Amino acid sequence: MCIVWRGSFDRSNGDMSADPTLQPICVIYGKGEFLRREAFNRLAKRELGDGDPAVNLRRFDGVSASCAEVLDEVRTYTLMGGRRVVVVDDADKFISANRERLERFAANPAESGCLILICGAFDARTRFYKAVKKTGEMVDCTPSQGQQLHSWLMSRSRDMHGKRLGHQAATSLREHAGSSQEGLDQELAKLSLYVGPRGEITSEDVEKLVGRYREQTVFAVMDAVADGNAKRALREWHQVLATDRAAAGRAIGGLAWAVRRMLEARARIDAGESLHAVARSVWTVPDVLARRMKRSTARQCEDQLLDLLSADLDSKTGLGHFAGAVEKFIVKHSMAASQR
Repeated sequence: MCIVWRGSFDRSNGDMSADPTLQPICVIYGKGEFLRREAFNRLAKRELGDGDPAVNLRRFDGVSASCAEVLDEVRTYTLMGGRRVVVVDDADKFISANRERLERFAANPAESGCLILICGAFDARTRFYKAVKKTGEMVDCTPSQGQQLHSWLMSRSRDMHGKRLGHQAATSLREHAGSSQEGLDQELAKLSLYVGPRGEITSEDVEKLVGRYREQTVFAVMDAVADGNAKRALREWHQVLATDRAAAGRAIGGLAWAVRRMLEARARIDAGESLHAVARSVWTVPDVLARRMKRSTARQCEDQLLDLLSADLDSKTGLGHFAGAVEKFIVKHSMAASQR
């Protein structure tokens, strides 16, 4: 979630309010790359004003940047007028190695420009943190979770796309698109175009656009797995990655969702519901659903869910990687299906 000191970076929607106060030093920190990108774009636009980014904006790599060169650049007035904006990317090591010089700069900043530091973490116990808090600006870009993510999603839809997104529609979107704020923002952009001039995005819109696409992509992978065709399953998976930058991070949840849908469909049919009715509710035709159910037994689906749970835990605890976990799952269960 985004917080700005001496500015107005709203926690709920991530928008910078119209604050004319220019800052001599800004630190953008946190693990949310999407939020860091958004924060930088807004800060740079505000600090540059009418200045030409090609002339007035300079970026350094924090791993190799010289502190003397960076600070000299900030203190140098531009020949074409306007403020100088100097950015240090991946600045964690840069800050650690040059903390005292940066403290002195923050205490006596230059009027000629703004220094923007982008880093993964910013220790509140340091003197540099306190100096920036006093004379500059800080943006905390920790990714939203839980109810905060829900609130961000509804506010984002209203403020960025002019569309009302109700609680149920937001819940449905999170179920289909996962918890990546970048991925959710991409889906919101698609949905806003999909509904056109209508002022609200409904649960039905989410189901028709996002849900159906997700159904098609994850079941294409799972169908190939059930056929024992690892090559086709991997090809389908790589196509998903190529069209969705956030797919890797939410893939395990998406595959588990597809397996649970199959278990749910099987249970409904076993309880006496018609094949046609169940197929219609999962956006497919009866023959396709019957073929999918024939390929995988309930026990096999349960085994797949256990493996996906294990892969998810490994990925989140540093014992594995999302993309590698998905490929391992695909190969294992494709080979098992080919031997049946």
